[in-house]
Amino acid sequence: MSLAPLSLTAQSIERSGIRDVFDRAARVPNVISLALGEPTETAAEHIVEASERAVRAGHTHYTDILGIPEYRQAAAHYTHRVKGLSYDPETETQAIPGATLGLYLALRAVVDPGDEVIVPSPAFTSYDAQIALAFGTAVHVPLRPENGMRISADDIERAITPRTRAIIINSPGNPTGAVTPASELARIARICVAHDIWAISDEVYHPFVYASSADAAPSIAGAPGMRGRAIIVESLSKTFAMTGWRIGYLHGPQHLIEQTATIAELIHSSINAPAQYAGAAALAGPLDEVNHRKGRYARQRDLVVEALNESSALEVLPPEGAFYAFVDVRRTGLTADDFSSRLLDQWRVAVVPGDAFGDAGQGFVRVSYAGDYDELREGIRRMVLFAEQSHADIYSTGSEADAQQTPAHA
Repeated sequence: MSLAPLSLTAQSIERSGIRDVFDRAARVPNVISLALGEPTETAAEHIVEASERAVRAGHTHYTDILGIPEYRQAAAHYTHRVKGLSYDPETETQAIPGATLGLYLALRAVVDPGDEVIVPSPAFTSYDAQIALAFGTAVHVPLRPENGMRISADDIERAITPRTRAIIINSPGNPTGAVTPASELARIARICVAHDIWAISDEVYHPFVYASSADAAPSIAGAPGMRGRAIIVESLSKTFAMTGWRIGYLHGPQHLIEQTATIAELIHSSINAPAQYAGAAALAGPLDEVNHRKGRYARQRDLVVEALNESSALEVLPPEGAFYAFVDVRRTGLTADDFSSRLLDQWRVAVVPGDAFGDAGQGFVRVSYAGDYDELREGIRRMVLFAEQSHADIYSTGSEADAQQTPAHA
């Protein structure tokens, strides 16, 4: 059968490596998945009740493309409460169906064909694809282990060209868990001002930062000179355990929000109305459950770091935020893809190869520690044993055959 051709743009977009692992893991019985970055909890009861009340009250129709007033007000108030930043809910705040589409709206609003967007890498898998869909070019700047995988202003400045239009900031970072300090963000802000470029700040992990004195990771939007050139992209997915609700928000200067709203109108018409009422309840409500999860993630981070530090075959920088550990597996003698494939097939543990986050992720795998404590502990135990076996196989004959054997205790 003859098939009509697809666009070259569509064919150039690669599928998410995270989703590939997720799909493979679904076919493995009794798998322990450390691959997907999702809270195990569901939304708090007061959030669910707000959605139910909205449905019963008939709030199931189209809404303003910017979102219902209650949701925008709650988002602006929350941002001031948690981050100390002020935005006008009428003109500087927009409801979005999750951060992924929010990032796309931001890029389409500021990027012209051929423009360059600087992406500190390894980075979240969709950044490059979204830049390509905006007909821009991603310019990768390496995140360096010797710098704690934090974003470096010096590296950013070296990557600036006359075509640079924006920088994507992700702190706490996925997949590294690194938190870029306010002092370095201020230096990056000065670069943005000097070169007249945008900062698109993906802050979906902002409350999960483990410094004892920090309530949230610093935002580049709070740096001097950034009021008119920073775009905050936020989601309720991680903070309030609402991944399936698909609700988030943008903050930015009025002229930017006017354009993202215009584009959004043509893409999705409006946001799920009951989810907005639920989101308003989440943002305006108590943060007890958020803080509880933060404490749980901190304990599980310590479990991962302590276990991996005892291994002679693995190495990890202690994550400063989010709920990911980016693990160096190069001492095993395996590529990241081979490591993750064999770990899944032989030991029934799913992790994401670092290559899924760009070339800078080669030799690493990402572990999510957002799940169940006991499963995490067992998954890390198996991962360490597998790594030690692979490390030992480098120095023994017949190592390839040994490595293919499935351990009976997995």
